[in-house]
Amino acid sequence: MTDADPVSGVVIRVRLPAALQRIRLADDFAARMAIPPHVTLLFPFMPGVALTLPVRRALAEIAASVEPFDVRFGAVGRFPGIVYLVPEPGRRFTALTDAIAARFPAYQPYEGAFEDVIPHLTLVESATAPLDQIADTAQRHLPFTHRVSVMEVLVEGPDARWRGHWRIPFGRGR
Repeated sequence: MTDADPVSGVVIRVRLPAALQRIRLADDFAARMAIPPHVTLLFPFMPGVALTLPVRRALAEIAASVEPFDVRFGAVGRFPGIVYLVPEPGRRFTALTDAIAARFPAYQPYEGAFEDVIPHLTLVESATAPLDQIADTAQRHLPFTHRVSVMEVLVEGPDARWRGHWRIPFGRGR
């Protein structure tokens, strides 16, 4: 991939409760680039020009093997410069990440930078926001539950904003 190639990612979009969405919109780096709240399955994925019908079919085969499920966000976690929400059960996301990476071995999560990929929903990524305060405030708005029934491929546009490319439903009957 070159710097000129629009990158993509495979994600589970999550609708945040209004109070958490306000926190995200106020301070999150990704929210400013039109990246929706999500749990990442695989990033970076292939360049946008490589997202062909056979790639969609392969992702659809993976999605067909997964029945929709509920995820609960009940805890806040921290990475350096990041406040995130913890999805439970996390293993469902890990299994999806593993399946996609196995099907597309040239694209490993975060380019293989981490030995263990921790499923998470980044609420705020910032070098300047008061992250301790944000974490405390976010915890007061938990828990919430979200129904996971679709994975999405997002593609970065030439304007550095992200747009939906494919929505791929889970389950065989969909």
